[in-house]
Amino acid sequence: MEVTLQQGVRKLVFNRPLKKNAISLELYDQITKVLMEDAKNDKVVLTIITSKGEYFSSGNDFRSSLENYDQNGSEKVKNMIDAFIKYPKLIIAVVNGPAIGIAATFITLCDIVYCSDRATFEIPFIRLGLCLEGCSSLMFPLILGKSKALEMLFLNHILTAREAHNLGFVAKIISHEKLEEFIQSLYKFGTLPVETVKKNKEMLTRWSRDLLLKVNKKELEVVSECVRSEEFGNALKSFMLRKSKL
Repeated sequence: MEVTLQQGVRKLVFNRPLKKNAISLELYDQITKVLMEDAKNDKVVLTIITSKGEYFSSGNDFRSSLENYDQNGSEKVKNMIDAFIKYPKLIIAVVNGPAIGIAATFITLCDIVYCSDRATFEIPFIRLGLCLEGCSSLMFPLILGKSKALEMLFLNHILTAREAHNLGFVAKIISHEKLEEFIQSLYKFGTLPVETVKKNKEMLTRWSRDLLLKVNKKELEVVSECVRSEEFGNALKSFMLRKSKL
């Protein structure tokens, strides 16, 4: 992951294009560390999360994460999601392409989400023998409405950029060719007064923070149960078999 700080703006860029920016256990730790440190660093006013390559992120790196989930992966995911929930500054996701699994769920904990016209959003948890994570059991019905959220969860509906915008999942769709220019335009907000940003963020999140932390804890408890199940084992074998044939 590329990490830069310029003009009050921290930019985190997933940069594993050959792996479709899949999130490894190490990357969970890295994201958590940056967010926790920046929470106390008043030189950081705004955080931007985006990616290089065709994908925003294909979600969990199955080879490095889910096979070890029962050991410590669940705790690493929990720590990262907790860091998003507690983050006291402005955080913006700029989704450049498909966001799958936890990559489609943690962005709901960002303050603002923008996306490329090439972006899609998919949460194939049930098909993989898993349970919702990233507080999506609460945030998806809240943002999308119950029917669309459950269509995505149970029927694996893939949300297009246009649908996401119409439903309020993203604030704006950006032409893919102008995405980098748009990201640069966000740097002017790095001059916002940091204490005022923190006070307003506190007012906006204080009522939901404890609930989200409880939801995250419960979701990951259930995910830990799922990864010990026969259904997940079979799904993982099928996934690895498909990957080996590509």
